[in-house]
Amino acid sequence: MKVKELARTMSKPIPAKTDYWRNLYIPSQHKITRTYNALNKLIFNNKLQPCKILTKTTFNAWAFAYQEPGFKTEIHLNGRFPCEQFFIAVLGHEMVHQWQWDIEAPIRHKQGKRERTGHGANFYEWKDIFDYYDIHFGLSIPHYYK
Repeated sequence: MKVKELARTMSKPIPAKTDYWRNLYIPSQHKITRTYNALNKLIFNNKLQPCKILTKTTFNAWAFAYQEPGFKTEIHLNGRFPCEQFFIAVLGHEMVHQWQWDIEAPIRHKQGKRERTGHGANFYEWKDIFDYYDIHFGLSIPHYYK
């Protein structure tokens, strides 16, 4: 997915709430990689190193990012989403966590500070740039179905 294609997708109308589970969006691994690359370029200035992205159906989360100390970040995505825009927002959300671990944490360690990897203030520092591109990365479905 190129940056222009990402912007075009985010500008499409959101499916009606009544169609929420009727027409699930199931991204291919190729689409996931292309979307990751587009978000990396658009939001993170290509500073994130590609990581392993796994898909599997989960019932308690849309996705989660995972990192063991000393290892690369992994992103685990649910295999099905209500719409493509929601998939993009979920992936972007997890990429912010990757930024926290891979970019910010080493800097903070050098300064003798603890890493900040949750949903605190440094996580929501990304909100404005995501909002600029109409990506609601807070991950609540009501953002999409107002």
